[in-house]
Amino acid sequence: ENFRRLTGIKRTTFEKTIGILKEKEVEKNRLGARPNKISLEERLLMWLEYMREYTTYFHTATKHKISESTCFRNCVWIENILIKSKEFKLPNKKEYVNNLDIEVVVVDASESPIQRPKKKQRKYYSGKKKRHTLKSQIIINKADLKILKTNFCNGKKHDFRLLKESRPWIPKTVKMLGDTGYVGLHKIHQNSEISKKKKKLIPLTKDEKKGNHELSSRRVCVENVLCVLKRFKVISERYRNRRKRFGLRFNLIAGIYN
Repeated sequence: ENFRRLTGIKRTTFEKTIGILKEKEVEKNRLGARPNKISLEERLLMWLEYMREYTTYFHTATKHKISESTCFRNCVWIENILIKSKEFKLPNKKEYVNNLDIEVVVVDASESPIQRPKKKQRKYYSGKKKRHTLKSQIIINKADLKILKTNFCNGKKHDFRLLKESRPWIPKTVKMLGDTGYVGLHKIHQNSEISKKKKKLIPLTKDEKKGNHELSSRRVCVENVLCVLKRFKVISERYRNRRKRFGLRFNLIAGIYN
């Protein structure tokens, strides 16, 4: 329990990750690469600490008594290997389109704050959060809460527009649930259900409020999944790194969660 609190992952997941990295480490040593000063387990703990706490490379390197550049290279090496492995890969289009067990999917989007860009500031300024953000969209299977698809854009883009441009290719037999940010969802996916939005002079009736409450209780699972992902502060706190590798890290965390 304390190990999961410290690293954000279970011990079994940690051991599985070590097995994947050891195979690549052996291949790297065969090519005559310089041996690393710190062990593979400590390097993985260092990367998990960086993703979990999102301290600077300088602070992480100082804690492990290595240089800042060495810490950066090790973290990038681990990310590049894990994102290509089959264990932490999100399902492709064929896998979830042909999966007959999927009956209901839930879609939602979340925003992560970023540093103010030097160029194209308006593109990343979010009117919802009143700051510069990157938007992440996830589609999950309601039955097992696994993430099927992710997509990313600047924070200014509307949730429904991001869904249309991402083309999720959800089968017509699968029901899709969304919130009020997806008004017009039935136009691109007829088998869908969203919360009803009140108008300026026409308040919602009791039946409509009751229906919204029931729908919210059915789609709250996607909020819980986002909460689990944001335990890694690299996607919940203000993202530095000039917006680079954000999608890669989000997909990697989603693959580890699955």
